[in-house]
Parts: sequence; structure tokens; C-alpha cells
Amino acid sequence: MTTLDWFFIIGLVLAVLAILFFILFLFLTIGTSSKVKRLSKIRPTTKKKKKKLRIAKKKLIKKKKSQRTAMILSLLLGLFLGAGAFYSSYYQAMHLTVDDSDSITNGYYLLNDFDSELTKASSAAGNQEKAESNLRYLANSIASYGTKKASEVSSQEGQLALNRYYNAMKELGTNVMRNYTQIYKNLDLAKEYQEDVKKVKGYEQKVFKLYNVNEAALDQKK
Repeated sequence: MTTLDWFFIIGLVLAVLAILFFILFLFLTIGTSSKVKRLSKIRPTTKKKKKKLRIAKKKLIKKKKSQRTAMILSLLLGLFLGAGAFYSSYYQAMHLTVDDSDSITNGYYLLNDFDSELTKASSAAGNQEKAESNLRYLANSIASYGTKKASEVSSQEGQLALNRYYNAMKELGTNVMRNYTQIYKNLDLAKEYQEDVKKVKGYEQKVFKLYNVNEAALDQKK
């Protein structure tokens, strides 16, 4: 589990405990208030009893204030911890996990490199054996995205967008693996695969838009 997962679980547990303490102090405050009311109804007949009653009542009022303070603090703490826990869950749902972020970043570079290799191979720029080796490596790397699955902590919309992207990558890589030896000097086949790359990039752009990925920053890191 990620750090945010632990933060959510621990925060939620502590929030529940704080609310339980709030309920406890609520009942204690009510009980103490009842005792104060009962004492207020008593009419002592002697000064000694009056003094004793006054001291007892004063202690109960002080106790009631302490319980009420603890009750309010428990409620505020519970609300704060609960809000923090659910915010961490919301944050995870709206941001890429480390694994998904790495997959998207690597996939971006793989697609760009693959598109470039298709252009080189179709125009016979360079050694055929090397071109086919590069295409095989890139196609295999792209096809490996079939083993990836969006993190379950992401939002449903995010999971759908990521899984569609991963599946499109897998299909592209798998198809190229069957025909990578036929691409060299084959402009039509290369263009066909470049059209497939554009389709995959369409899914990629949906992920970028959903998670506010800075494509310009990726280009600078290349």
C-alpha cells in the first residue's frame, strides 16, 4: 500500500475513535448536568450542609465544563481527521499513482520512438537488420502494456481511461510483433501502423487531459 493508503486508513480509524470519545463525553456531560440539576433542587437546612452542597455543586460544574470541552475537542478532531482521510482518498483518485505515472511516461517515449523507427524503416534509412531489431524491441515493449492495469485507487473515469490506453498499447505492440520483418521498405504498412499510433495517442491524450499531464515537460526530459 502507498503512503496515502496508510494515511487514509489511520486517519479514518482515528476519526472513528475521536467520534466515539465525543459520544462518551456527550453522555458524561448529560449525566453531570443531571446531577447539577438534582443538587440545585435540594434545600439544605443548615449552613454546614449549604456549604457542603455549594462545594459539591461547584465541583460538578467544573467537571461539566471539562467534559464539555473534551466533547467539543473530540468532535473537532474527529471531523478534522475524517476530512483529512477522505481528502487523501480524493487526492489519490484524481492523481496518477507512481506506477501509472511511470507507465504513461515510458509509453509516451515508446510511441514517439516507434513512430520515428517506422519512418526510418519504411524509407530504408539504415541497416535492415538493425531496423528490424529496433522495431521488435519497441513492439515487444509496447505489447507488454497488456500486463498493466490501472490502480484501483484511481477514480472510475481514470481507471477506464488508463485501461483503454493500456489495451490499445497491447494491441498495437502485438500486431507489430507479427509483421515487424515486413515493414522495411514497405511505406504502406508503415503508414498503417503510424495511423494505429495516432489512435493510441488519442487514448493517451485523454489520460493526459484527465490527469493534467504536462506533455511539454515530457518533451524536455527526453
